[in-house]
Amino acid sequence: MRDEDTVIRAEHVFKKFIWRSTIEVGEALERSTTWTIGGVAAIVAVVVSNLDSVAKISSLDGIKTSVVLFTLSLLFGALSKQVGMAVVAGVNTLKETEALLNSEAGQRLINQMTIEPRQLAQELAEPFLWPLSTFVRKGGERGLVDYVSGDKRFVRMFCFQIAFNALHVVLAVAALFAIGLSI
Repeated sequence: MRDEDTVIRAEHVFKKFIWRSTIEVGEALERSTTWTIGGVAAIVAVVVSNLDSVAKISSLDGIKTSVVLFTLSLLFGALSKQVGMAVVAGVNTLKETEALLNSEAGQRLINQMTIEPRQLAQELAEPFLWPLSTFVRKGGERGLVDYVSGDKRFVRMFCFQIAFNALHVVLAVAALFAIGLSI
């Protein structure tokens, strides 16, 4: 069912509450990823700066494999961190926007608008460069027909954050095994 030209229903509010409560785990995950990225980077720094000593006890292939795996781990950790920061900031923006729109001043503002919602979505997207302008415009248009579309987007991003973080951890552990098994 399309939400356009309807009032927000109890189901929308309930979905938003559940999804946002779930997504809040992403903030803790994003903070912990900072620490794991730092740990992986420290391990790489120790291995690389002590390469002569490490090469005496580990095979060169094991060292090469572990450095590649650590590098991939750092890449996926950085992706997880970036997506996590975007989710946290995006959900905070949604909350602030809803707080404004649900306030007395926000209701007055809405009632004073003389522009159609679709035109407003177009104009909000104008100053952004492509492809962001398309993303903003389509997001605004989607929000007109699906009141929880923003929350759905952040749930999907949260899922990517978890996947990137899992890859980050698995690759770091694989790197440790690669260097450990080559001893």
